[in-house]
Amino acid sequence: MEYIVLDLEWNQPRYYRETVEKPVHLVGEIVQIGAVRLHRKFGKKKELRLLVKPQYYKKMHGKVSRITGLKNEDLEKGLTFPEAFRELCRFCGKDFVFLTWGPDDIPMLRDNLALFSLDEDWIPDFYDLQVFFAHQIAKEKRQFALEDAIEMLGEKPFQAHDALCDARSTAVVCRHLDLKKGIKEYPLLAGDITVRPLESCEVGISFENRGEALKELGSSPFSCPKCSGFITPETPIPQNANKYLSLARCSDGEEFLVRFRLYRSGRKVRAIREVFPFDENLAHFYEDRLEHYRLQKKAMREKEHKKRLRRRQNAAAVK
Repeated sequence: MEYIVLDLEWNQPRYYRETVEKPVHLVGEIVQIGAVRLHRKFGKKKELRLLVKPQYYKKMHGKVSRITGLKNEDLEKGLTFPEAFRELCRFCGKDFVFLTWGPDDIPMLRDNLALFSLDEDWIPDFYDLQVFFAHQIAKEKRQFALEDAIEMLGEKPFQAHDALCDARSTAVVCRHLDLKKGIKEYPLLAGDITVRPLESCEVGISFENRGEALKELGSSPFSCPKCSGFITPETPIPQNANKYLSLARCSDGEEFLVRFRLYRSGRKVRAIREVFPFDENLAHFYEDRLEHYRLQKKAMREKEHKKRLRRRQNAAAVK
């Protein structure tokens, strides 16, 4: 397995009314791709820098241009995104994972792939190295700017906000991290799932609200991606504001972790269903989220009990 350090720069719509809404709500269009393939001992092995000519947000947003140094005339020389994607695929090979600095690059890549009807399932497992750095080096549970991490490690930074230079700086940080340990601990540390789902698809119906969606999704069986049987999910629990987790069992007895990602489409709520193989790491992750959910429910019950008690005391004082 190869480690590919990936960094992306993207342009934004200059005005909200220019935002692309279909086939995805596009908050950014990729204009630069930087990648570094690492040796197993985490030294540099091969690099990739690509300029991408935007097809939707064609004029550089002033803020993005100031940060990246990219001008409209620079991007005119770039590849189309499908061409750049083919180059990235060739660079990455077949057996690899992505390492990024921060959580935003992979969702941005996913949206841009969907925009051009390209294969989103190509995206492998991916890991935010900020999480590794915070846990292993800084010993603080917070985000760190890449420049700050480089300074803390006493390393020399590359030019910031150039995709390849940021990938190079991230590769330098990798030399100070235990990547294998970080990957094993990642679901609990990051509070997220990064392994590729067995299946990812949009649920074919819309819902009036979030409550109706969760009720229906938690009781409706669907086809198993591994056999001819059906998977029956349990009542979903929250992972965060828009993602919900459910344990599920196939009619053949195999267990899965199912995640429902809810989003609003007009006045309706829609859902994307992801099915993951239920291994030891995801079992720990699910138990952690379940315990967090139970503690939240307990705190809410205690809060409501105190409110009722105060109301009774106030009513008694008035009498």
